[in-house]
Amino acid sequence: MNLKWMAGLTLSLLSLHATARPADDAALRRQAGAILAEDIASNAPGACVLIAQDGQVIYRTARGRANLELDVPLSPNQVFRIGSLTKSFTAAAILKLGTTGKLSVDDPLSKFLLDFPNGGHITLAQLLDHTAGVSDAWDVDPAKPQDTSSLVKLIAGHAPDFAPGTAWAYSNSGYILLGAVIEKVTGQHWHVAIHNLLAQPLGLSQTAYYPDEAVVPGRVVGYSQNDRGEVIHAPYASISGPGAAGALTSTVDDLFHWMRALATGRALPPRLYEAMATAKATAAGKPVHYGYGLMLGTVRGEPVVEHNGGIEGFASQLTYFPNQHVTVVVLANTDARSPNPRSLAHRLGALTIGKPYIKLHPLNTDDRQRQELCGTYRIDATAKRTLSIEDGKLLVQREGGPKQPLAMAQGDLLFFPHDGTDYFQIIRDAHGSVIALDFYADGTSPARRELRIP
Repeated sequence: MNLKWMAGLTLSLLSLHATARPADDAALRRQAGAILAEDIASNAPGACVLIAQDGQVIYRTARGRANLELDVPLSPNQVFRIGSLTKSFTAAAILKLGTTGKLSVDDPLSKFLLDFPNGGHITLAQLLDHTAGVSDAWDVDPAKPQDTSSLVKLIAGHAPDFAPGTAWAYSNSGYILLGAVIEKVTGQHWHVAIHNLLAQPLGLSQTAYYPDEAVVPGRVVGYSQNDRGEVIHAPYASISGPGAAGALTSTVDDLFHWMRALATGRALPPRLYEAMATAKATAAGKPVHYGYGLMLGTVRGEPVVEHNGGIEGFASQLTYFPNQHVTVVVLANTDARSPNPRSLAHRLGALTIGKPYIKLHPLNTDDRQRQELCGTYRIDATAKRTLSIEDGKLLVQREGGPKQPLAMAQGDLLFFPHDGTDYFQIIRDAHGSVIALDFYADGTSPARRELRIP
């Protein structure tokens, strides 16, 4: 972690005075509302949104439908499954238990799960920051209820992805194992321990685990999308399967108060939140953009502490700007990536701190304009991306990844519809032929030039 980022984190922990916003609240709300109206149809699954600075909520709203069959609109006090945002609670519970002397992040997993393969060489810290090598490649019927012990057996029966500490790979399995550690130490189910250690003391009354059969007041319906782009009910999956990696539900209000409690030292001592919000590294010193239950990144050049979540029928994003003390929460009741909670949170956050993304409008293009872009472009020595046309639509695919639609904008720009953060500048030679793409990650310079492969 660089010193500038550390200084920003320390400032946010120790000096929580108000920071002036670049625009008045009414203007911010109008512009945020315009972003939501453009991204979310009022008669489709949608999202609840909250923007706050310090302890003040600036913008709180919802757009779309909580239940399509009954035509029930979304409202910002409704309850969503939050998927992997659960990991921040699991990580904090581990650190909280560490303050009692019941465990240390340096403890080996074998101290708590005696028979786990190679558990003597896996530390809790490595599970927390995803460097343990525990694989997610095991398979189970998603509709079949699970308990923590059965999940641990499934994980233990699969070979690791790599030796502990040697690499980084996002691992839901690692957080399921942390849930098992919490159960071993407390004698309670992982979610009961999180309630007792964190949710109840902090007044997070809507953050909880509900079994599949539970009737939950205010919980919205989760939707998905079929191959024809039609809205469908999300396929059934037992919520017991994700366990401590992704099974909690919450609201935009609770998640704002959760982030605020972490950043102000109410949830954990400041040194432990700093441990959560500090980027870690492999044993060889290779940095990773993850702390303990929190991701580290930048938005418009500003450091952010964040996490996303995806689970059948739902998607979520919590993004915190420590230098400006701005929190953005977006909870969607669809897993179809439209709306895109990460993109919305980043654009709304950038707007709030006075560094908005450029607004790109799609142009109508013809076959010739699309065809001249088709080809393969070299990203770096080991990766490339390909642009192609299917059913008259321009698509881009990074090697090994999914195909995504691209739109052209004025100024020879390409962007991802319903994203609005990253974009490409088309580079042409003196004859007008496309020879490269300049990729602006997060819409920020410097660009990465991706040369076209002949």
